Order: sequence, then structure tokens, then C-alpha cells
Amino acid sequence: MTTRRTLTDLMDEVSRRNRDWSSPQDLGFDRATVAAAWLASEDPLAMLLLLAALHPRRDKEKCLELATEMSFFEPMRVEAHTMSRLYGGGVNFNGPSPFYFIRLCQRLRTALPWIEDTKRSQLEPELAAAIRVVVHDPFTLVGPAA
Repeated sequence: MTTRRTLTDLMDEVSRRNRDWSSPQDLGFDRATVAAAWLASEDPLAMLLLLAALHPRRDKEKCLELATEMSFFEPMRVEAHTMSRLYGGGVNFNGPSPFYFIRLCQRLRTALPWIEDTKRSQLEPELAAAIRVVVHDPFTLVGPAA
């Protein structure tokens, strides 16, 4: 009998092995295992880290969609607002671009520890579900079929 690995476990292993997140990461797991873990995950940090590992390049549309879908959580609402102002261009902006999956992951990682445990246990599955609304398949960044 094999034990199903969670996306959190898989991404912990990947993050321990890899240091350079500017290029796609070798996950070291077969696609079916990762896809099954993605669909079962309730860990939004692991989900965003997987997206960052697979797609390290800037993606304005998907990052804005993700931040907007998670905007029921105040830090993501602020991030979505910032992104929407910058999306069209023409705005001078100094600092790191917000349109990277790793940036969303970092923003969420800094916000979640301040949330009370009982509220966090309710919030994390809601954030994970919001991520899956935008990205059903993490390998192709395709959303669910309409």
C-alpha cells in the first residue's frame, strides 16, 4: 500500500533541494503524483510555490487573476489592487514586479502567520479553492473547463 503524498510534503522537498527559483525546477516527482496532490491540496502556499517552481517567468494575467480570486483575504485584495493599477502599464513603479507566482507566495507567507489559528484553518482551504478556480492544471496554467 502506498501513502499519498501531500503537495506540502512534495514542495518541502523541492524547496530544500533548489535555491535558484529564476528557472523552472526539476520537481523529482512524476506528473500524476503532483497533479493528484494539487487537486487534493488545501495548502495555498504549497500551491503557489508549485506554480513558481514550474513557471518562474512573469505572468501578468494569471497573477492578476489569482490575486483577484483570492481578494476576499485583505492582503490579496491589496495585491490585486496594486497589480490592476500596474497591469495596463504607463505607471512608474520602483521595486520588484508583483507579477510573479513567487511574489504571491511570499506575500501570502508573510500575511498568514498573523491570522488566528481557527480562522487560518478555515481560510487556507478557501484560498486553495480560489487558486484552483484560476489554475486547474498547474503544468499548463489552464483553468477549469467552462
